[in-house]
Amino acid sequence: MQAEASHAAAPVAAYSPGLCILVAEDDEADAYLICRALARQPGVDKVVHVPDGVVALWMVEQGQIAPDLAFVDLKMPRLGGLGLLVAWAERPQPGFPVVVLTSSTAPLDATRSRMRGAFQVISKPDTLESLELELSLAVTAACSRRLRPDGGGRRTDFHGIPSTPFLIALEEELDQLGAAPAKRPAA
Repeated sequence: MQAEASHAAAPVAAYSPGLCILVAEDDEADAYLICRALARQPGVDKVVHVPDGVVALWMVEQGQIAPDLAFVDLKMPRLGGLGLLVAWAERPQPGFPVVVLTSSTAPLDATRSRMRGAFQVISKPDTLESLELELSLAVTAACSRRLRPDGGGRRTDFHGIPSTPFLIALEEELDQLGAAPAKRPAA
């Protein structure tokens, strides 16, 4: 399997090696805009686009790419973003931050993504300028996480509890009962 497209950014400063970013997005127009916006980021060295979660998972497992950060869409053919988050969370080696970039604005989708290990959830903005800003903020957050001595630690949900098969099953059971998603505690 090959990546569908690859984009490179301008050279970055010598003191800060650029990030390698994986984008899993099935919509070609969205993928083009996302990759273009990411390639413009000063801390980004390489952007690799794949059309779905199956290719993304295969490339990471086979060592075809070692991303510092991944942006994934929730709704993709073959393997969507939630399934991809679970697969990556089950890997024994330390992971990389995953940002869910989705057209969904449903709070339950954001909660499910975070419970499965998403570093951040972003609803796809309507304008290119807004997209560039959101991606810039996510890249900056990932850079600061990458530079921490512990590498950012294990992925957790928004309450700081590691995602586990038990928590995923609990969330699914709550969904069946019709329970509302938990609200984020006030900071």
